[in-house]
Amino acid sequence: MNQQPYIIYPSEGKQVEAGQVGEVVNTCYINEPGQVSFGVIDYVPGWRIPLHHHTTWELIIIDKSSAAPGYTLFDGRWWRAEPGCGVFLPMGYPHAWSCGNSKGFKMLWVYGDLAEKAGRTYDCDPASFQAITEEQERDAKIWSSQANK
Repeated sequence: MNQQPYIIYPSEGKQVEAGQVGEVVNTCYINEPGQVSFGVIDYVPGWRIPLHHHTTWELIIIDKSSAAPGYTLFDGRWWRAEPGCGVFLPMGYPHAWSCGNSKGFKMLWVYGDLAEKAGRTYDCDPASFQAITEEQERDAKIWSSQANK
């Protein structure tokens, strides 16, 4: 097996998805088609991605230079994901993301498959899903194995 590591730059990647909704930008590039895909999303205050799941695992890394944490909803509660942390989501696991109400954050996402195949399957009506409130922000816990027990 002849495998070697390599670096893929956005200018060299095969862009498979690029969208912009207001100030939120989602850009995706593939490095090994069929095995892994990755991209970034810049969240602005109040933005959210409704409750959904994927047909593959997902790893989210909150950019350490983000102005604020990101908030993820799973198991019925909001969790605070601080800049610099990672969040691993198993295949099929319902989750949502929201930006806080005053500052944005940037995430890097990695799928264990093609972005088109992984997609998003919504577990709620996307139009009815609300971004995190200021009260929910204050109550959000920082994830730890102890906090989840």
